[in-house]
Amino acid sequence: MTQREVPLAPVRPAAPAESLGSLLVRRRSTRSFGPRPMSIDQITRVVWAAQGRTTGEHRSCPSAHALYPLTLTVISGNVDGLAAGAYQYDAERHALIPAARGDHRDRVAGTTLADHCWLRHAAALLLLSGDMDAATRHFADQPPHSRRGRRYVWLEAGHASQNVYLQAAEAGLGAVLVAGFDDDRLLGLSPAVVPAGRQPLALLGVGHPADAEG
Repeated sequence: MTQREVPLAPVRPAAPAESLGSLLVRRRSTRSFGPRPMSIDQITRVVWAAQGRTTGEHRSCPSAHALYPLTLTVISGNVDGLAAGAYQYDAERHALIPAARGDHRDRVAGTTLADHCWLRHAAALLLLSGDMDAATRHFADQPPHSRRGRRYVWLEAGHASQNVYLQAAEAGLGAVLVAGFDDDRLLGLSPAVVPAGRQPLALLGVGHPADAEG
């Protein structure tokens, strides 16, 4: 059976009950996730925070020349209302586009260098990948040649990752950034979770912290 895209509900930011400062204080890296599932509303808010449209052509994080070379892939395994699978987030349509069926959290976590045993328990994994070739061509006239565009992509991945952390803190979720993984193993997974022509940049686990269970 062919999976259909998953349209997401519009995100209406919560009333400013908390200051940015309080979220920054609460922001932590979580390395122990409990079995409680995330809701589709929670994953919607997280992906919107990472790459979503805000007003007009603007998005939730800055991108040099509004190039937006990042791709966000959601690897769902324990999200109520969202079938297990790998999905690419389409910011223009605010929808999840199926890329691979089934729960791929264990396989993806298994490509990390030292984090497999706990990362696989996150309710969902978010994979950020970038179109380095497009960025390199776009910024070819900026020194250092062939490297400036790549730097902008890495910076954008950092902006998106911090947004995930802050949205997780607001929702009482845990989040963690993992950058130590084997690129070749991740790119070699079948079915593929990294889009063709993209370089994997960061892997984030999100879910309910184990110490919040009960």
